[in-house]
Amino acid sequence: MSLAERITPAVVRRVAALLAVLALAACVEQPSVSRPPVQEPVTPAAPAVPPPRAPEVQPPLQPPPPSVKPLAPLAGYPKSLAASGAGPAVLALARQAQESRSAGRYDAALGQWERALRIEPRNAFIWQSIAETQLFLKNSEQAESAAQKSNSLGRGNPWVESANWRLIAAARTARGDSAGAQQAASRAEALVAAINAAQQAQAAAAAAASSAAATAASPSP
Repeated sequence: MSLAERITPAVVRRVAALLAVLALAACVEQPSVSRPPVQEPVTPAAPAVPPPRAPEVQPPLQPPPPSVKPLAPLAGYPKSLAASGAGPAVLALARQAQESRSAGRYDAALGQWERALRIEPRNAFIWQSIAETQLFLKNSEQAESAAQKSNSLGRGNPWVESANWRLIAAARTARGDSAGAQQAASRAEALVAAINAAQQAQAAAAAAASSAAATAASPSP
């Protein structure tokens, strides 16, 4: 029996049915599997950094005002070279030095004051005049040194010390030492204030004594 004779209508129907089943299975969509969405990694935000604060500038500390003890009666303190008891030779050299300075011959004036110093080396007024002359010569360091020496010799004399502190303030200003100059000027101002207070106290005491004397001298009613 040949192959064509073996294929019967029944076989053909079975093959057709099988092919139909296979075609139907191919047309059926496979169910889709849902997957969770992939989340991008989140980078945490950097914390906010406040802007840097400008450093606070502290004002410079000011030195406390110098305190000056109440002065004793001023009558006991000489105010000038002549009142200090300087000798005639020193007074003569002082006059020459003043004339030289007035003429602008500061070197000559300095030499004359140095000659006077050899006669009276412990006279505070001579040292003070040397300090003043050194300032005219623009020798600020020598000027302050001489004024400090004058203060050492005339310690307690407010006339000498107040003038010397003014000279020291000027010498420090010339060197650009503004803080030191301010300190020296404050010392001078405190001494001047003490002098004024002492003079007012003396004037008040004199007025009270005069009033008391007038009352005592007036006849009683």
